[in-house]
Amino acid sequence: MRVLVLLYLTGPLWAQPLDWRPIMRTSLDRMLESDLRLADYSFDRVITRKEFESDGRLKLETVTLTRPERVDGVWIVRVISRNGRPLSEADSSRQEDSIRRRLAEAKAGKAGSTSIMGRETEDLIREFPDALDYRLVGEDTQDGRKLWVLACEPRPGYKPPSLRARLFEKVRGKVWIDQAGKDLVRVEAEVFDTISLGFGILGRVDKGTRFALRRARSIEGLYFTQGSQVKFAAKVLLFKSLSTEISTLYSGFRLKTAVQSNR
Repeated sequence: MRVLVLLYLTGPLWAQPLDWRPIMRTSLDRMLESDLRLADYSFDRVITRKEFESDGRLKLETVTLTRPERVDGVWIVRVISRNGRPLSEADSSRQEDSIRRRLAEAKAGKAGSTSIMGRETEDLIREFPDALDYRLVGEDTQDGRKLWVLACEPRPGYKPPSLRARLFEKVRGKVWIDQAGKDLVRVEAEVFDTISLGFGILGRVDKGTRFALRRARSIEGLYFTQGSQVKFAAKVLLFKSLSTEISTLYSGFRLKTAVQSNR
């Protein structure tokens, strides 16, 4: 029995596990745990949003520097600058008023999330193992650590528990997992067919929409997200068409002084 377990977890390509879902659940649990540990760090997040005309020409580009922080158990995000320009005094004042309201609502139990990604995204992530089938297609390395490469595609018979989870019915891609720690390292996914939401009334996500995520191991042994990118074409409320690319980069991770002194 011990030999079978060893082959399941560390075996070569010919000793593939029949069901990768337990490892996927472990990977995503560890990802969410690392997300909680972000509260111990200071870091910057740069969001670049590009909108394109129907012929592919760049219509608008916005670069926003933000500084997320967890206050009283709730994540808030302060905008530091847009397109290289600091917020005006009036915008800064409005932002602080908004943050105070959000913290008050969270304290009253009306709003707020302990996760930087938000509850809805976290719930969607937890659906990932059950919504898709996984198979081993190769191995890779990152920073000297061995990775499994798994292909994923919709699982027949999966019943989405929410409207947003319908996304999994039309998604395929690959995931990279650290073999030693079972951490999620990288994701690449593509929508292979148009998805209508709310019978097409609320909107749709078009074929060809792509998502990528990459994470890196810190000196403390935790994996943190380095960046993500979404490229999508969508139609909202049947009329407005959007062709957008959103890139998010995280940098400058610094363990907070108070945390360092407690160690």
